[in-house]
Amino acid sequence: MKQRCGLMNLFFMSTITIVLTLTFLHTSRIIPVIGLLGTLFAPKDAELWENDTMKTFHLLKEVDFGKCDHDCLHLQSQLQRWPENKPKALIYYLIRFENLQRVINSLDLLDEYFNNKFQYPIVFFHEKEPSYDVLRLKIRSSTNSKVYFQSISFEMPEFLPKNLKQRSCTWRLGYRHMCRFHAKLIYEQVIIRGFEFAWRLDHDSEILQPIHYDVFKFMRNNNLQYGYVIVINEAPRCAVNLWESVEFYIRNTTTRTTFFEQWQEYRMFYNNFEISRLSLWFSDDYQSYIQYIDRLGGIYYHRWGDAPIKTLAVSMFVPWNQTHHFKDIGYRHQDRLAE
Repeated sequence: MKQRCGLMNLFFMSTITIVLTLTFLHTSRIIPVIGLLGTLFAPKDAELWENDTMKTFHLLKEVDFGKCDHDCLHLQSQLQRWPENKPKALIYYLIRFENLQRVINSLDLLDEYFNNKFQYPIVFFHEKEPSYDVLRLKIRSSTNSKVYFQSISFEMPEFLPKNLKQRSCTWRLGYRHMCRFHAKLIYEQVIIRGFEFAWRLDHDSEILQPIHYDVFKFMRNNNLQYGYVIVINEAPRCAVNLWESVEFYIRNTTTRTTFFEQWQEYRMFYNNFEISRLSLWFSDDYQSYIQYIDRLGGIYYHRWGDAPIKTLAVSMFVPWNQTHHFKDIGYRHQDRLAE
């Protein structure tokens, strides 16, 4: 069943690729092709499907169609037909295909204990690697969830020297790219536009027991902005000048913090499990803050992690009563268990 589902998804993606090829520069050609897709894939109302896809096409053309590939277009078209009472939410991973088996294990547990019941889309971000199309197919064929893939490229920011040397907390360059992605670049991805909530997991995240309720509905119904399962301490050597830089930012802007002053230094949400309202990260407050943090270069000089960077943002911009500790979710990341 899983293999059949994966092959159908592959066929659908191939067909969408043809659509994009025919229509990227010639909008007028999309109508007859959508008619064909409607016949093949539309659920009950082909006319509605056609209208929704046209809406998505024109929306993406306005924002930046060139950054939206076939998986992106497909997921964005789903938003036009989203169930009225279901939160517009997605689950996402940033993965390396060298960790394929752990990714599949994490996905199996997520399916078994949550997503087989609630069916939210899952987006995998990854760099282009050899044979990545084959590896994508292996993931598609391993799950009943609807999965989407986005290729990304990591580069040093232009405002930093190319021969930059780490000053503290030496970590490989790829790890620092990852920190910048989760703190900043994820919110620049076209595929997540229009969604209200996102649940981040890592390739080694493990859900350990059934989740009997829709976590996104819980967030929405309780007016929550940020959900977590574990709080830990960051190593001071990996946060050199981070807290001081944030204090300087607060003093020199109009920022009115919520619980920053009460938050213990070096404490952070262990955000390999993070459920958040996306409007928090899209807000002017966060965008101004993350541009400031990014320009300081601490992610690359000192390995400032996305976890403390985002924790400090939550402590500045989110009232404490709009955060939630998911104590009832069994979760493990590497050897650390949620308590």
